[in-house]
Amino acid sequence: MMTQGEIEALTARIEQAASALELEIMKDIVRRIKANENMTSTAEYQINRLRQMGLADEYIKQQIQTYLKASDREINRIFSEVVENEYIKFDALYAESGIERPPFGRHIAMQAVVRSAIQQTRDSFRNITQTMGFTRTQNGKTVFLPVAEYYQKALDDAILGITTGAFDYNTALNRVVKEMTRSGLRTVDYASGRRYRIESASRTALMTGFGQVTSYMNEQVANELGTNDFEVSYHIGARPEHQAWQGKVYSYGELRTVCGLGTVTGLCGVNCYHWYDPFVKGVSIRNYTDRELEAMMAEENLPRLYNGKEYTIYTALQKQRYMELTMRKQRQDIVLLKEGQGNELSILATQTKYRMTMQEYVKFSESMGLPQQRERVYMDGLGRVGKSGPIPKPKRKEANIGAFKDLKIPMQNRTIQRIADKYGLKVSDLKIKIQRDERLIDLMYFGSTDYDSIGRIDLFPNAFTDEETLIRTIIHERCHVLQLRKFGKKYTQAHLDKMEDEAYKFEDFWYNIVRKRAIK
Repeated sequence: MMTQGEIEALTARIEQAASALELEIMKDIVRRIKANENMTSTAEYQINRLRQMGLADEYIKQQIQTYLKASDREINRIFSEVVENEYIKFDALYAESGIERPPFGRHIAMQAVVRSAIQQTRDSFRNITQTMGFTRTQNGKTVFLPVAEYYQKALDDAILGITTGAFDYNTALNRVVKEMTRSGLRTVDYASGRRYRIESASRTALMTGFGQVTSYMNEQVANELGTNDFEVSYHIGARPEHQAWQGKVYSYGELRTVCGLGTVTGLCGVNCYHWYDPFVKGVSIRNYTDRELEAMMAEENLPRLYNGKEYTIYTALQKQRYMELTMRKQRQDIVLLKEGQGNELSILATQTKYRMTMQEYVKFSESMGLPQQRERVYMDGLGRVGKSGPIPKPKRKEANIGAFKDLKIPMQNRTIQRIADKYGLKVSDLKIKIQRDERLIDLMYFGSTDYDSIGRIDLFPNAFTDEETLIRTIIHERCHVLQLRKFGKKYTQAHLDKMEDEAYKFEDFWYNIVRKRAIK
């Protein structure tokens, strides 16, 4: 009977190939933005635009072919070696039952099913590559854009924004990187409209074909052995709906009515790691008794406390998967910012976020008694990306001179107090530190909140661009201070994206209120 680990290993190489395709496409977009960074005019870019799209199209085709070749090799391996191993494992049951059967390679019906599944699975992978794209926000709505169209939009927005002076290169780079990694390369099912990340779509396509072959084999074996019974596997951390029926023996009809075999959410459905094997009463021996299953389920569902929140093994594993996904995104951010030769401080900030997430992942896993599954994070093949040194302490300057001369607001605490009073904004409960490092000028961030000294916020030079930016930055960082006071350091660090989204909403809401006070 296949274990959860064996099922996960089955799709590992396919998912790695999909991850490599995703990253190569995103890196190519970054490279083309970098190549056009120094365009001096919109007209110059428009002349070069068609050439860039042609080169991009050719590169995408090359990467798709690499992905399909890798997936074809892995499909062939799985449907030969792995399926044959699944076939052989029933030999002992046949021997005990006194029944002979042909070797795997000479089983005509079985080979026909395998050939059909191979072709069907290959076709599924080619369909995936024909419907790839990214999601982005347009006019307040999330839309799906095919790869070629996304290339065009991403390049246009970035380069035209730079050439018109709307924003600088580093801002453009950070925007497109964040957008791409948040979406991930996706494939769309136009019948349902659902969009799947390409790693997930690849895994599902492979498991669908493999499941068809093994289901046929299991049912054929059961028929030849004269049984209508099957044992369902057990694994730790099964979703609650599956806990009730895992590890037990059922008739084939019950596999469908009780376990949901053949449905999306049931046995062998999407993201299900359960399996079922023929069970011959009087010959086969169950892996677990009902009493053992009951004890194991009770242990799994025993609440475990972490940072004031209770987790079962299932919910703890879900949190682990989310953190692993977050780290994969952060690793892509780092690699893409480096590829685009982005601002050093932006890269350092992203590396810091990644290290913080990893630290939280380690602490949480240890607290829950769960093994760390870092191979899920490192499946991208990117190696070590989080290594960096500390940011040097900035030299303090007393006025807006030199690199800061174009900033409208003096970088002084008394100025902050004066403008805050003007807008009716309370700052007395905050410890504000002004960072006067010249290198921060190119950073897309305006401020930061200290997670260890709750109540302290740091203001970067760009926060002093104008009054609106200064007030918005203070409001934004105040929200993070409030979050830390309410939820604590560990929770906020574990939910960085959520906290940031809330802070932007908080900023827009309160700025619209305080600006009216300043007008009066």
